[in-house]
Amino acid sequence: MIHMEEKKKYIDEIFHFSGKWEMPSLCGLWIRRKDNETLVILTEMYEENPGSSVTGMVAIVAAEVVKKYDIDPETAVFIVHNPERSSKYEFFAESFYQAVMKWDGNAYQSLKWLKVPKITTFT
Repeated sequence: MIHMEEKKKYIDEIFHFSGKWEMPSLCGLWIRRKDNETLVILTEMYEENPGSSVTGMVAIVAAEVVKKYDIDPETAVFIVHNPERSSKYEFFAESFYQAVMKWDGNAYQSLKWLKVPKITTFT
């Protein structure tokens, strides 16, 4: 049996959320906690997702994640990962963007995107 505190330090699962018009939606969810830092990576699941894109719903999904997993919303770092999609167009290349948001005590506001290099480790 995994100790609950250990389980909370590392999460890798599919996260279900209610998209636009309450359409069932999903994304990949990877959480890693170390000391007082929490990195959350939300991955688009193009073919498997029947609903809304996590990119378009990132503020809402982020708020759900911090509440469900008891994460400090002020210090969490949220990255949206768009996996490689086989195409000659750069638009479909793998990318990582940090969703920079402000927590107002109840929800995330003032979304800005910051392109970041490929996330390879968080140890």
